[in-house]
Amino acid sequence: MKYFYYCLLVILLGCYWACSEDKVTFDVMASEEEIRFDARPGGAMMYYSLPGDRDVFAMICRYTDCRGQEILKRAGYGSDSLMLDGFNEAEKGVPVSLSLVDRNGNESEAIQMTFDTEESAPYAFFNNATVESGWDGFQLRYTAPDEVSGMYHVFYVGTNPLTGEPDTIPLKSEAIVAGGDTILFALQQERPENTVVIRTEDHRGFRVKQEVWQGIEVFHPEKLGASQLDFIDPRNLVFPSASDKCGIEYLFDGDLKGEQRMMGGQQYELYTFVAGPQAVGAPFIIDMQSEYVPAKVRIYCMLRNRLQFPGIDYWTKEPDSETGEIWQSKYDTKIPCEVTVYGGDSEDPDGEWVELGHFEEDHAAAYNSYNSTERRVSEDICWAARCIDANLMVSSYEELEAADPAYLELVFPVLPAKYRYLKLVVNDLFDNYLGTAAGDQNYAGYVTMHELEIYVKPE
Repeated sequence: MKYFYYCLLVILLGCYWACSEDKVTFDVMASEEEIRFDARPGGAMMYYSLPGDRDVFAMICRYTDCRGQEILKRAGYGSDSLMLDGFNEAEKGVPVSLSLVDRNGNESEAIQMTFDTEESAPYAFFNNATVESGWDGFQLRYTAPDEVSGMYHVFYVGTNPLTGEPDTIPLKSEAIVAGGDTILFALQQERPENTVVIRTEDHRGFRVKQEVWQGIEVFHPEKLGASQLDFIDPRNLVFPSASDKCGIEYLFDGDLKGEQRMMGGQQYELYTFVAGPQAVGAPFIIDMQSEYVPAKVRIYCMLRNRLQFPGIDYWTKEPDSETGEIWQSKYDTKIPCEVTVYGGDSEDPDGEWVELGHFEEDHAAAYNSYNSTERRVSEDICWAARCIDANLMVSSYEELEAADPAYLELVFPVLPAKYRYLKLVVNDLFDNYLGTAAGDQNYAGYVTMHELEIYVKPE
């Protein structure tokens, strides 16, 4: 019996010593003097300096986030700062435990400190977010800090197309942009008013906050007729040609896809607008003859097509053509890929103008998006793909009638200000979609637009 108790004592002592060895610590402790915290959106940045001791491998930080989860982070010699995140609301005095660890994982005695946090971007999103009336829908405006994380999700209350019942329809999910943004939403389901739901989530996928806006009125813009518009060319760059059917009048004749060009009697009769040389960056003024709240501008170009004569394609120089040397058999290099529109109270191109909208695609979009396997330019990347790619060409008038037009659209925010004049500037043009070795690159800067539409808020 005594032997049994003796063995039991030996086992218990062994366990005690083993446990004691598992809790080995070393006596180098973190110093509060070498640590400071700066409140940041969603947490705090910890700045630190580790001791110059060869036994120290890193510093272990333990704290509890806003969801009650225990967070452990490691600060090493490779940096002098560490972000302590996981918070939404601004908080004061969040406890943090800091201990040093050696290469064997043994920890020193911990010191206790606290830090403050600022509101996270997904939480602060709603501080200045507004949902306002928009063209055929609504617009969202928000501001955000310079340091952002997380996402926002936009929904509206509509009709589920599958069930026919009221439902929350998703519209957009996107990362929050530093500084903020203004986003315009045009809705397919028409209603005089809309209910809009916006939710935010943090970078870990947790929902942070949700708000609902009700009774958002919808504005439907109307197109101004040709008789209500006066096109002003301050630098006298428009190239009118009676024989080639080029001039300002073709900007407002209602031909959106090139119907007249396809049915024209002569190949060089284009029924379109061209300006230059050096029309890139030049101002063109549209006098709306009355003050309006501008809604949007559409610029169309002709769909690539063949005439009714077999084998005849685009822009070949004809003996009687006045513009053949301008086109050089290339249409794509004259098509706008970047446009800015301004509003003003005077037709003076150098007067005071307010930027209303900007459209931009990469000038090499057609070339870069050309798929050699499918032999076509991507319409998702290049708005004018069907205007320039021979493999997307329409071959009959019936096919042209059935096709949708191709246009770039600048939609403006709904503003209280009214303007009589718009200034349109083409900043850049597409490159040749077949590459720099495939003909004219339009170094002279000629610009073409087939149709121009101006939309305003109804009076």
